[in-house]
Amino acid sequence: MANSFGEYLRQQRESREFSLEQVSGRTRIQKKFLVALEQDRLDQLPGRTFARGFIRAYAEAVGLNPEQTLVRFEESQKELRPPAAGEKPAAGPEKKKPLLLILVLLLAAAAVLTVTGLVLARRKTGPDKKPLAALPKSVPPKPLPAAPAPGKEKPEPKPAAGFLAPPFTVNLKAVELCWVLATADGKSSKEIMLYPGDGLKLQAAQSLSLLIGNAGGVEITVNAVKLKPVGGHWKPVRFLVPEDLPKYLAPEIPKAKAEELETAKPETPKAETVQTQSPGQKTP
Repeated sequence: MANSFGEYLRQQRESREFSLEQVSGRTRIQKKFLVALEQDRLDQLPGRTFARGFIRAYAEAVGLNPEQTLVRFEESQKELRPPAAGEKPAAGPEKKKPLLLILVLLLAAAAVLTVTGLVLARRKTGPDKKPLAALPKSVPPKPLPAAPAPGKEKPEPKPAAGFLAPPFTVNLKAVELCWVLATADGKSSKEIMLYPGDGLKLQAAQSLSLLIGNAGGVEITVNAVKLKPVGGHWKPVRFLVPEDLPKYLAPEIPKAKAEELETAKPETPKAETVQTQSPGQKTP
């Protein structure tokens, strides 16, 4: 019987004389997650999204080819679910037919009862009468919102419109190990593993989709504006630009930063100051 994928990783690590502590130090992955990988216990990882990122980092740390190792991992996952002996492919759908038939009959019976109730209600009220419940009720008019007192208008906490408008420049800074899959404008995709201290700059003409493995382990800046954390530590999240930007704005943005984000406006020419001079007064 062929070795499992976890046993393959362990054998490769031991043949190269690497300890789990050394691999953990190189990859910044906790030792318990490395043990789970080598024991094929993927359910103990923070999420399935992390499996590929952990395997890629593990392979690079011990000197394996990351792409070939990932291919081996995908093949091992397919082999974990072999078809049962004597199992017929059509057996599944056949078992679902009685349940679907019962559901269709229940929906048909509900429809008949609804139509019958409507007909009886129509007969009771007559063709030109309406049920009392359907008569409109007079609703008192809602008071208009009070106008703000002059000089006391609250400033808008949101940044200038240029922040939400394309094009977008997104900078990621990893504070923990983080796996990122970025897709710009629905076309080009990029998959990368970020180690603590690594940075990644992404640009998009209209939109950007980010699948972040460790949402709490990365800092995000969009068009020079730093966002709040988009998720928790070791939690995967999908972040969309510009759709999700309003949800992660800081409560207040410094005035100087807001001025930098404003679109260029033509400067209003300043009025010249004319000084009058009384007779006999000397010009300085």
